[in-house]
Amino acid sequence: MAKKTQPVIGVTGSNGYLGRSLIAALRASSLNVVEYRRTSPTAPSASVRVLNLGEPIDTHVFKGVSCVVHTAWDLRETDPRRAWECNVNGSKRLLEAALGAGVQRFIFISSMSAYFGTKQDYGLMKLAVERAVLESHQIVVRPGLVYGGEAGGMVLTLTNLARLPVIPVFRGTHQFTLHIDDFLAAMVSLVSDASVPSSVIGLAYESPTPFKEIMQTLAAQSGNTARTVTVPWHPLLGLLRIGERLRIPLPVRSDSLLGLVRPAPMVPGRDVAASIGLTFRGFSDDAGATFSGL
Repeated sequence: MAKKTQPVIGVTGSNGYLGRSLIAALRASSLNVVEYRRTSPTAPSASVRVLNLGEPIDTHVFKGVSCVVHTAWDLRETDPRRAWECNVNGSKRLLEAALGAGVQRFIFISSMSAYFGTKQDYGLMKLAVERAVLESHQIVVRPGLVYGGEAGGMVLTLTNLARLPVIPVFRGTHQFTLHIDDFLAAMVSLVSDASVPSSVIGLAYESPTPFKEIMQTLAAQSGNTARTVTVPWHPLLGLLRIGERLRIPLPVRSDSLLGLVRPAPMVPGRDVAASIGLTFRGFSDDAGATFSGL
């Protein structure tokens, strides 16, 4: 009897926090992994291939790969049109090239910022890629605010804000949270279970955590005993936009602020997640954890 070939999982954005963590978890589960990076590795490696969203994609990079998990996203570009070309059109080219090369499953790591009605550029770009993925009968994953590891992305920004002498919070805002271990367990299941249907699957605890509670936890972790102060976000948004036009270095982007003050209303695809046995711990059950996120 011929030996069954083990599937190979390709992960884009392998230098990012989620991509790097996912690769380690997949390999710990004895899965074969191909890492996709923007630049060639210092030492040649059969498990590392070059892929850049802003450049033409050679279908040969998918040779032998049965599943692609697309975590890559270029946050360096601040011009909306160039960001759209790189991230949205680049992701669509990646999807088409992967499926055309025979990849059987494509899992797009989106965001809880990608919900219908969002005004955030980041969320709108993620939604545009989601549509292409779903039209190709593939899978979309929307992680919540990921915590439980090194600080990065938005949570690194929040951690820095939580060290201020006065900690700003916004009235009535919340975030859906996701422990890194729950994210990794869910992703191992998704790449391994061929029965998962094409759908949008939210990975987060079903009940939101107030933004104030998140900031208080981050402050406590850094030893900051400063009090929180509720600030109006509309004037702050205007000031950030003025600063961006003047190219002043800022602690947070105006678009990121929109993601904080206009969060997703719910976690989508909970029925699909439950049907494959995915579970998520609540933030209040693990409030002492260190945050990290997209």
